[in-house]
Amino acid sequence: MSWDDGTARKVKKVHITYDDVIYSVQVTYGTALQAPRRGSVGPMSVEFTLESDEYITALSGYALSTQDVVTSLTFTTNKKTYGPYGNKFGYQISAPEKTGKQIAGFHGTKDNILNSIDVHYAPIPTGTGGSETGSGVQKLPGEGLVGGTAWDDGSDHDGVTNIYVASTLLGIKNVMFGYMKDGQSKQGGHHGGDPTKQEIVINHPDEHLVSVEGWYESSSKFIMGIQFKTNYKICASMGYRYEGGNDYKFTHQVQDKKIIGFHGFASNHLNSIGAYFAPLSSTTTLPIGTGGSGAQKLGAQGVTGGSAWDDGSYHDGVTKIVVRTCTLGVQFVNFFYDNDIGAVHGAPGDPTGSTQHIVINHPDEHLVSIEGWYISNYISGIRFKTNQKTSVYIGYEYTGSGTIFTLQVKDKKIIGFHGFASDHLNSIGAYFVPVLSTPTLPIVLPKRFGAVWDDGTHDKVKKIFIGLGQDVIASVKFEYINGSGVVNGVEHGTPTLLGFEEFTLELGLDEYITALSAYVETLSTRDVVTSLTFTTNKKNYGPYGNKSGFQIFSPGETGKQIAGFHGTSGNVLNSISGYYAPIPTYKLVAVGGSAWDDGSDHDGVTKITVRTGGVGVQYVKFDYVKAGQPKQGTLHGVHGSRGSTREIVINHPDEHLVSVEGWYDSSNVILGIQFKTNLKTSDYLGYEFEGTGTKFTLQVKDKKIIGFHGFASDHLNSIGAYFVLLPSTTTTLNPIVPPKKLGAVWDDRTHDKVKKVFVGLGQDGIASVKFEYINGSGVVNGVEHGTPTLLGFEEVR
Repeated sequence: MSWDDGTARKVKKVHITYDDVIYSVQVTYGTALQAPRRGSVGPMSVEFTLESDEYITALSGYALSTQDVVTSLTFTTNKKTYGPYGNKFGYQISAPEKTGKQIAGFHGTKDNILNSIDVHYAPIPTGTGGSETGSGVQKLPGEGLVGGTAWDDGSDHDGVTNIYVASTLLGIKNVMFGYMKDGQSKQGGHHGGDPTKQEIVINHPDEHLVSVEGWYESSSKFIMGIQFKTNYKICASMGYRYEGGNDYKFTHQVQDKKIIGFHGFASNHLNSIGAYFAPLSSTTTLPIGTGGSGAQKLGAQGVTGGSAWDDGSYHDGVTKIVVRTCTLGVQFVNFFYDNDIGAVHGAPGDPTGSTQHIVINHPDEHLVSIEGWYISNYISGIRFKTNQKTSVYIGYEYTGSGTIFTLQVKDKKIIGFHGFASDHLNSIGAYFVPVLSTPTLPIVLPKRFGAVWDDGTHDKVKKIFIGLGQDVIASVKFEYINGSGVVNGVEHGTPTLLGFEEFTLELGLDEYITALSAYVETLSTRDVVTSLTFTTNKKNYGPYGNKSGFQIFSPGETGKQIAGFHGTSGNVLNSISGYYAPIPTYKLVAVGGSAWDDGSDHDGVTKITVRTGGVGVQYVKFDYVKAGQPKQGTLHGVHGSRGSTREIVINHPDEHLVSVEGWYDSSNVILGIQFKTNLKTSDYLGYEFEGTGTKFTLQVKDKKIIGFHGFASDHLNSIGAYFVLLPSTTTTLNPIVPPKKLGAVWDDRTHDKVKKVFVGLGQDGIASVKFEYINGSGVVNGVEHGTPTLLGFEEVR
């Protein structure tokens, strides 16, 4: 049943009954207006009353979607935090703090318990304890304790540009402010002890100071902690963090006004602080701009530096985020959109860095916010939140030193980014547009993963059974091959009335699972698998289930198959992963057309010739070494009138052929083929695979190809291979450039710097190169290496 208390001037008292869930909430507003109890009386109760100058600024809690119940509530005021009450179980709900606003009413749904709760915002009452001049400047009195000498920076400034704060074990040592007055910079006085400080830069006039918060102990003479907020960012708390109790917390903030000056008392530390507020001008009433698309633009957060970049605001959504970090912080970001791939912003930098990928399942999933922090010249750490998940902190987690920022707009999603970057990411901003609906954001909680299960490793997977539940994978079961026998695996999870979705791998020896991908979503306090996809050397099976949550992979590994599974499960499948094993060793056979067979008595392959045309591969021809002597292979297929011919030279014995990959369709013609040696991978010859057709791979772990066989007509219909063990001399990693006929040696030697590069292009290769160098103040013109062609030079400066 829905309920709504409406909006009052302020909340006076809150009464809550609860145990593991919230049974009821009853609020008294204004002077004595008590709303009805929302819910029924629970076994435990708590009540708190707000002071006359205290108001609720935020509400947070937890709820269970499976039972439609609020499990926990926490109320935050401008002075302290009340709660949490109940049991913090389920997904997180929140009504966040809004600049210049208080929570002045509640609404929601209830039965015998509280099913849901939301809030009404109202302006914070202005003028409490303060005075206003004829110019509209409002003075809020100093907060803190009596002591020290009065100081006053005045109220005749345009805005605040810099804040300097120093702290010690006793609290805030001193403060100093920089201002803008009549278009000129002005430095305020030094208030407190020695001047070792942290600095906060405010980008006036686009950015302005909204509020200052702090706290002090009744037994202390000094401000213990302080924090500043602008229309763009929430700065790090300096000094000690407020932890509630009997300590006194204060906030200087006035709706629709900005801080233009400070006053207070100071001795060898800061005793108290007050502020002057002025109305926001029409040009600064919004902390944002608008993109050309009408999107709301939040300014770049971070530090000045580098070059500006802007991905634009013409996208529907973000689909993927790539972030690389190193010891200094975030090196670069790269955003993928529904209609575009953004540029890399920053530089690859340190090779020891790490790269993180975040996949967003657009359009069901959208990006809600970015959190991060910076110190010195770079973004030090960053985290992304969607309507379905929260990423890990990428880079360094915030530990209390530096400036925190958040880019988020209520009921809107991010569709583009902008900022500044150099060899690292200096700053980042975002474009927001409204979302059609605003589902509650799940968060990552301590998880329960179910019981561990482990099928072990086998020769091969034969069958996979998938039990589908409502929006999750309820259970899985596998059949394996061990030798000549079949192993029936145990069911993991609980079957449902929806039954099993079963697929069977081909019983031949030439199909095996190469990769596994899944989607995992956090529901309540556990991860559940929502979707599964199995990839073999021939096709994809799936996806089975609902692709919601974040994606995980057991990627393909060269020469290996997935030959067993392990994971966790309870009443559903919570996690799954695979065991890798060598691909079975056998003669790989193919069928179709007229048979051909080069034999298996060679030492190795030395050259491959492939001709492709409009239909696919017209023919292949292989040259070998046999008993130390060259052997010319025969042509398998027909040399068509139209097509292109490619040759792949293999530098036997240092180089050997490792695998063949390709694909075919119902026409029974090989449409594309690719060869890999221990030193290189060829181009895809013919057509690249695009998802329709059957893929194959001819590869055996620790073996090399020494011969081919197959079927051919007027095209290549199929191909198989013979493998032998690698000799011990070829098991170690070979040099990238093996001994071969390399032409005449040339050497430009070492210089201060390369100035220009000239590349001469030839048919299918580089014909020549030439370089210009800088040595001291002079230029050295290098000699041309190779032979120029009619295609000329490509010059790189």
